[in-house]
Amino acid sequence: MIPFVERLFIMKKSLFIVVDGGEGAGKGTLLDALKAKLGDTAVFTREPGGSPYAEAIRELALKHPLAVHANAATMLCLMFAARFDHLQNTIVPAMERGQHVICDRFDSSTFAYQFFGQQADTSQLRETFATLREALAIRPDFYVYVDVDVQEGLRRVKERGAAKGEVNHFDDRELSFHERLRDGYVEFM
Repeated sequence: MIPFVERLFIMKKSLFIVVDGGEGAGKGTLLDALKAKLGDTAVFTREPGGSPYAEAIRELALKHPLAVHANAATMLCLMFAARFDHLQNTIVPAMERGQHVICDRFDSSTFAYQFFGQQADTSQLRETFATLREALAIRPDFYVYVDVDVQEGLRRVKERGAAKGEVNHFDDRELSFHERLRDGYVEFM
């Protein structure tokens, strides 16, 4: 485990940590290692999703045939709708029980995907993002950003996705979309 993160676990009763990065960056590998190290002391979850209703929104946002045509504002609102449910029904209850929460993606992904990937960087949408983010019950204590060369990440996604059948419309976007995502993560972090 990352020594700094290990010290954080000792210092605070429960932590909310986000692991984020571009497609194929190795988040899953890192999360698997953390699960092996932390066991039941932490709740591992994901976004979009992480609670029953948020998982339904995930399916709609990532796999519905019309989702590929949804604009950035629509996606931003769907992600926050899922996020509010996820916080209420998974993250906050776990932290109230004294468990750490480690989440695969969170608001950092919304920022990167909608503002940079989908190129909807308007002042009105940024204001909406900031307002919705302010309304969150809690915010992450710490973000871990996992970086990878964009072409290598996409190669991994295609390889893994074909094996698992888990490719979504964002995975299939052009290389420039994924390069912009990386820029978005860098700005957010």
